[in-house]
Formats: sequence, C-alpha cells, structure tokens
Amino acid sequence: MTAPTAPTDPRPWRGILVATALPLRDDLSVDLDAYAEHCSWLVAHGCDGVVPNGSLGEYQVLTPEERAKVVETAVAAVGGDRVMPGVAAYGSAEARRWAEQAREAGCAAVMLLPPNAYRADERSVLAHYAEVARAELPVVAYNNPVDTKVDLVPELLARLHAEGTSGR
Repeated sequence: MTAPTAPTDPRPWRGILVATALPLRDDLSVDLDAYAEHCSWLVAHGCDGVVPNGSLGEYQVLTPEERAKVVETAVAAVGGDRVMPGVAAYGSAEARRWAEQAREAGCAAVMLLPPNAYRADERSVLAHYAEVARAELPVVAYNNPVDTKVDLVPELLARLHAEGTSGR
C-alpha cells in the first residue's frame, strides 16, 4: 500500500486514482458495504485513491441521497485525501453543490467534466469551472470530448489553471 500524501504536499492528489465500480443488489439498491470493501481493496492493492461517481458511471441514475452516501462511504473506507469524486451535473450550480457535499464529506479534491448538456463554448466552460471552484476545493478538469462534445485543449486547461478554477 502506498503511503498517504504528506500534509505538506501542496498537490491535492497524486498517483493512480481508480474510477470505482458500484455494486448493486438484486433490487438495484446500492450495496454500500460491498462498495466500502471494494474501495479498501483497491487502496490496499496499490491504488492511491478512488473516484466515485465518475462521468460514465451509475451516478446518473442514483438518487441525490445515494450519490452523497457513495462519497461518504468511500471517505469512511479510505480517507478523504484518497477520494476525488466526480461532481458532473447538467448545470454548474448543481455541480457546485456536489463539490460542496464532497468538501463536507472530507474530500481533498473533485473531478469535473465541462458542461455536458450542451456543446459549450470557451466562455461557458470557464464560467462552469469558476462556479464549481466556489466550493473551495481543488477542481481537477476531466476531459471526455466524446461524451461532452467539448474538448479541453491545452490552451483552455492553461486558462482554467491560471484563473484558479482547477487544480489549486
């Protein structure tokens, strides 16, 4: 198992963080006990952390309570410094609320897609990341142009970073 990031390290995350599979019971309810075991197993076997509620995962069909509980379960299992939840949502305000929930749960950073309900222009992408950064957690920009129809090209990522809206 890899040692946790030292508190003096200015980076909010490092190493390999794995998008987690979410175990469901036969009735399609979330099996939080199995999920906690899964997160613990991943970290015990060399992963530096976990990413619950990733962009193409089950989070889109979870209730708000289930989505929050998945993050809380991961934090309880492996520690908040090892959990970087996806906070994607159709709107920036909702994504910010998910980032605030992650902060309250003890996470050290969040992962965010560009707006995914429409093909956003650069101005909209910058506004989206700025809104989520208001949650006062480092925001890791996640690029998935096939899914979002927005490509976070290097120049745009540089602007996001320069404006303090990602990877603080």
